[in-house]
Amino acid sequence: MPAPLLSRRQESRAGLRDALPLALGALPFGLLFGAVAQQSGLSLPDAMLMSALVNGGSAQMIGIGLMSSGTAWFLVVATCLVVNMRHVFYSAALSAQVRHLSPVWRAVLAFGMIDAVYALAAKRYDGAVGERTGQRHWYVLATAVVMYVGWLSSTLVGYLFGQDVTRIDGLGLDFAIYATYIGLVVSCFTSRRAVAAGLLGGGLALALHQLPYQSGLFLATLAATVGVAVWEGRLRTADSRATDA
Repeated sequence: MPAPLLSRRQESRAGLRDALPLALGALPFGLLFGAVAQQSGLSLPDAMLMSALVNGGSAQMIGIGLMSSGTAWFLVVATCLVVNMRHVFYSAALSAQVRHLSPVWRAVLAFGMIDAVYALAAKRYDGAVGERTGQRHWYVLATAVVMYVGWLSSTLVGYLFGQDVTRIDGLGLDFAIYATYIGLVVSCFTSRRAVAAGLLGGGLALALHQLPYQSGLFLATLAATVGVAVWEGRLRTADSRATDA
């Protein structure tokens, strides 16, 4: 069943509450990026600008490595785009839920649509489409703001205290974010389609994990999306034929 409709304030509060554990789990990534940026010779404004514009840990770590090795800027940009290409699927998955919003709203939500925000947004919308989503875009906005502020703050702290931050890299604190994601994803396996997509995408991601720049993740997501779409299309065709008969 779709989640109950709440007021703008209630949606915002719920988003802040749900995103806080994810933001705390992501802190080690931001701290580590800030430390690496400082040790790579990036200025503080440049490091903060990169976090503000890219807003993606994996892409930023790869990008800063390429910049440190003297790679041309357009190759750095292209690589970061490839790494974050999976976000295109997030937009496609939520397009029906946000189509009725203004272009400004859609642009703001698209900018903040990182992995954690999408996981929470997909669960919150839970099948509701168009006007039936109520004020849930405020929930998504709140989660995006929490994650964004946390990312920028941790980048700043990591840069200012880079020497000390690198010592926490081996403590395994990054497990917190993975454990949280696992909990979110498992709770979404409520249909055969979701289970099939998860198994297919996960299996392909493991098989292709050695491809450079996380392109295997993008290809696995693409293959799982196409596979499930074809499967659903055949099921609809079969149901239509059965109804006509």
